[in-house]
Amino acid sequence: MVLPPPLCTLPPGPGPPRFICYCEREGSGDGDGDLDVCVTDAAELWSTRFSPESLAALKARFGLSAAEDVASRFRAACQQQGVTLNLHEDRASLTLSGRPSALTLDLSKVPGPEAAPRLQALTLGLAERVCSLEQRLAAVDETAASPRKSPRPAGPQGFLPDPDPQRGTPGLGVRRRCPGESLINPGFKSKKPASGVDFDEP
Repeated sequence: MVLPPPLCTLPPGPGPPRFICYCEREGSGDGDGDLDVCVTDAAELWSTRFSPESLAALKARFGLSAAEDVASRFRAACQQQGVTLNLHEDRASLTLSGRPSALTLDLSKVPGPEAAPRLQALTLGLAERVCSLEQRLAAVDETAASPRKSPRPAGPQGFLPDPDPQRGTPGLGVRRRCPGESLINPGFKSKKPASGVDFDEP
């Protein structure tokens, strides 16, 4: 599954955010592709504007391996609230905490006409992600609210005896025979006790 581009808000913590830090990547897959790390306050935009050469020089400078791209470091720093922003007159610097050493990125201010469509794309992308998350949460709530149905066999269940293991007598569902009750006609008592055959009778 391809993860959405990482982003975070600054400053971290419970206070209101002032900036959005995010990655733009035109390439596909997990590599750097056409990577661009950006910072915006919703009015102005700062960007790294990486070229293939500058990106390769950055990775060589900080000793990043081929598997450890800048986007992965940025995502990890966002999750750990380890992103620090320093603004200057016409540029900015972004520091990403991590091992073996912190990664510092230099950003330049994007001119207004170029920044406008990129900020528009960011706004629409964030709205799409919020709508997707709300739909997923609604589906989870609906599943949790619906009662679970336990499978039951159709039709009446058979009436089975329930023996009592402690007393050794039948439980519910088994009728006891009263003393003297007829075996042939249950419920009726025998009128005279049964007698054996008298072989001496003529």
